Amino acid sequence: MNNIFQKIAVILIITSLFSCKKDVINKSHDEEYHLKILYGNIENYTGNDGQWLNIYQAEANEPTPVYIWAHGNGHTYMDAHEKYEPFITTLLENGISIISWESIKQMDESNILDILDDADLMFEWVKSNAKTYNLDLSNVIIGGHSRGTIASWRLAHSGASGIKGIYHGDAAGNLDDVNDFAGNLVTINSPPIRMSYTQNKINNDGQHDPNEGQKIIDIYRDLGFNEEDSRLLENQGYPSMSELGFYNNLLPFCLYVLE
Repeated sequence: MNNIFQKIAVILIITSLFSCKKDVINKSHDEEYHLKILYGNIENYTGNDGQWLNIYQAEANEPTPVYIWAHGNGHTYMDAHEKYEPFITTLLENGISIISWESIKQMDESNILDILDDADLMFEWVKSNAKTYNLDLSNVIIGGHSRGTIASWRLAHSGASGIKGIYHGDAAGNLDDVNDFAGNLVTINSPPIRMSYTQNKINNDGQHDPNEGQKIIDIYRDLGFNEEDSRLLENQGYPSMSELGFYNNLLPFCLYVLE
């Protein structure tokens, strides 16, 4: 077990890219950004005075589907619109809201369980406040970037009836070890999944390695999932952080799994 956590800790530290009250910003007629919403009250938990999330709300007469996204190591919940604006804009334009949620900023061996618990705490808050933000919790996609894939893994496989899919970008290495540690969470009832990577199985940086993601896909296939419901995407490269190629297939996947 210690060896597993050591591997996870090393990979997640290497993959770090960069290291209040509720605010509302009207971005256009079509959507609102609800920023700095408190979902937990553990002081100094992330260097702030609590646990926070942002809601990027699509305008609609009916409740909207929602993509619940966890940030990578060294990032914060604010990064979704500060660094990942393209995928937010694309989803909002297609009537899908986004939640970006905060947990411990840097995952390591000592706090992985706290981070998995945070995902549950965050989701309970979302369920309690879905009507306020016009969210359809019968149509939820769970996902994340890098260490955010680990943070959201247990929630994604919790069996909640409204979770329709999982979309991860550049998943952290050894996600299969985390799956084993958390209790072999992938089952025949798991949601469809996309594991999308910047690089490929032959040429990669060893930190976000599609070969590791393939281990998760293999678990799905062994349970009888077809290729459409358990797909690994390679070579989704991007020349700059403004393009984020590993999210290019997020919208098609959402449209595939949402009702």
